[in-house]
Amino acid sequence: MSYDPHVQEQIRQGRSKFIAMAATYFLGAFNDNFFKQVALLLAVSTAMTQLQGTATTLFALPFILFSAGAGWLADRYSKKHVVIGVKFLELLAMLVGAWGVITLHWNGILAMVFIMSLQSTLFGPAINGSIPELYPSVYVTKANAVLKLVTTLAILMGIALAGIALDRGIAEDHFYDGRLVVGIGVVVVSLIGVVCSFGVVKRPAQGTKTPFPWLGPWHSACDLWRLRQDRPLFLAIIGDAFFYFMASLVVLVINTLGVQQLGYSSTLTSLLIVALMVGICAGSFLSARLTRVDRWTHVVVPSAVGLGIGLTVSGLAPLLPQVVQLPVLFVALSVSGCCGGIFIIPQSSFIQVRPADHERGRVISVSNFGAFSGILFSGQLFTLLDATLSPAWGMVVCGMLTLTMAVVFFQLLTKEAWRV
Repeated sequence: MSYDPHVQEQIRQGRSKFIAMAATYFLGAFNDNFFKQVALLLAVSTAMTQLQGTATTLFALPFILFSAGAGWLADRYSKKHVVIGVKFLELLAMLVGAWGVITLHWNGILAMVFIMSLQSTLFGPAINGSIPELYPSVYVTKANAVLKLVTTLAILMGIALAGIALDRGIAEDHFYDGRLVVGIGVVVVSLIGVVCSFGVVKRPAQGTKTPFPWLGPWHSACDLWRLRQDRPLFLAIIGDAFFYFMASLVVLVINTLGVQQLGYSSTLTSLLIVALMVGICAGSFLSARLTRVDRWTHVVVPSAVGLGIGLTVSGLAPLLPQVVQLPVLFVALSVSGCCGGIFIIPQSSFIQVRPADHERGRVISVSNFGAFSGILFSGQLFTLLDATLSPAWGMVVCGMLTLTMAVVFFQLLTKEAWRV
């Protein structure tokens, strides 16, 4: 796509100013996913599978409790100051988490998951709200695709290296060594992230006059109810929440499917999640070609159907001959991820562009509230599925839920008021 010279200059300036923010976000996303995957694999490997649900719940709670406050901070103060403060909070989380992993103290590990989630809660509106400030609206979808690539690479590296680090300790019969590598690694990465945060460009705050939302979740719920009047925006928030609910649930199911049902190593199990994330990355860039920020609802139903079929096939893979199980899993999860990327990127872009400047952080925080309410529910549903079904059939349930949601989206989009 070609842009006029003025827009091209805006894009060039935006890129140069966004590098430090993107680097800071990359390091935080890496640490977040590296440590979280370590915690989940440790829970499965030590026969404490139920802690996966507990960790997921603790990860979701800060977004539900503090999203309204995070949006207020992003609208009231310079995003640079917010980012620097958040990176110091991440460092605190990593120190607690390193101690928990090295000593295998589950209270420390779970405390780190909660604190790390809190810093992500505060960081989200600042990073996402900065994109429309730096780039022209016609470039926002592509900028989000690039940012999704950056974060997906961070997630891929974090998830893959988590399994490798733990398997190294197990293979050498020194389980402690693998945990020591994890503990030192997360602290070092966090320190680098603190340094990068000081390079973020300082821009004037929007200076919202809205009072601080002391009632947190109540304010988020009220804002969400108010946003239903803008039906395309409300649809995007619903889709965003469903995507993160399903993504969280699928990762939990993959861990138990790989380690417990199929007997894979931590590394190979993590690589299954990597296949899903690579697909999301590919789908993110494909969505930039298929959609615009003002025209995206036409891909919602087809991508949801593709995601549902891919997850269903993944769940049925263990019924196939053993020689083809792993290739089918990799292909099905990659296709699922690709459809997921096409599904989520245009909706995320619309959520960023649609609100007025002085409400952007507030609306993004409402979106986070919805997304992590979905993640909180995914932890509860996983606990139920884990107690009643095999992991493979749990994956089939994920596929059926997604196909059901595709029908709901189809029904809504038959009405003109829901489309853009």
